[in-house]
Amino acid sequence: MSEYGLVCTNIKKKYQRLSLELDFSILKGELVSIIGPSGSGKSQILRLISGLEPPDSGKIFINGDDVTNLRTEQRNAPIVLPDFALFPNMNVEKNIAYPMRQTHLSKEEKRAEVRRYIEMVTLSGFEKRPIDELSPIEKCKTALARALAAGPAVLLLDEPLSSLDANERLAMRSEIKEIQKKSGITTIFISNDQEEALSIADKVIVIKSGKIEQMGNAEDIYRRPCSEFTATFTGECNILPYDVILKTLRVPETERSKVIYQCFGPEHKLLFRPEDMVVNDIPGLPFPEFFPHLRFENARITRCEYLGKEYLITALYDGLTIKVYTEFKPSSDTITAGIRLNRILEFNDGKLIRH
Repeated sequence: MSEYGLVCTNIKKKYQRLSLELDFSILKGELVSIIGPSGSGKSQILRLISGLEPPDSGKIFINGDDVTNLRTEQRNAPIVLPDFALFPNMNVEKNIAYPMRQTHLSKEEKRAEVRRYIEMVTLSGFEKRPIDELSPIEKCKTALARALAAGPAVLLLDEPLSSLDANERLAMRSEIKEIQKKSGITTIFISNDQEEALSIADKVIVIKSGKIEQMGNAEDIYRRPCSEFTATFTGECNILPYDVILKTLRVPETERSKVIYQCFGPEHKLLFRPEDMVVNDIPGLPFPEFFPHLRFENARITRCEYLGKEYLITALYDGLTIKVYTEFKPSSDTITAGIRLNRILEFNDGKLIRH
């Protein structure tokens, strides 16, 4: 297991309202995001890895060493918490130096290390600043530098950007990714912002009710979700009954299409992303470049949301709700939208069967 920074094998932990079951491996130096609904067990996973809680069964390995029975201070897996848990009676410099108090470094070596981490998180000039005078993003950087100063084998980030505004989150997630790549530290990043989690990670773990629903790179999670749950949790999507094909397919019937487009029952569904659709608001306008495709003609617009760079249109077609993204605001109260067949996923009983 020398190539793995973290391995959780057959981990089980029962809580009052949740049962965790985990079995996954993370390569050394990877940054892995964990996403899932509130109460699905994300933070509990970090507590098990860090040693704050013991598993009921299973084993945890960090850099090949079995740490299952080691105390928290022996695991070298610090957690950066949402509130950062900084020491209010210490300034920035002393907070960052705190994990080095038990090391054999000289005072000058410690000062040099503190300077290095301060520069790494771009906090130069803040060394003597009291914690209560820091902005949320400055507190986040201080907490990250303090965790790095511990020389972690695994770095655990529990929603560290939750107190930041949108622009600060965007800037800080880029910094975290850059710092993590430079340091090469195996890192787990928890976020309730799916876009944030997908953008920052080498791999993503989707958690549902304490169990891993899917693990893979961000593109696989988004483009090839293994279940309806993963698809809907990672972004806007359309999920329609399979027999909508019979009403919307605009392609000459062949022996092949007769076989492919049979309806297999009420649990057989189609799924596609709103950004993959082509839209127009001129009734009858053909999509000559779009064959073969499904076409939702004259769908009635029920909502039009301006998102800055585009509009999210919600429309009704034959009693079914569809969502599409479009650069331009529709000029009428209906749209016609089309989707390529190769952008459609098929699910049966909630599980992916064809893509």
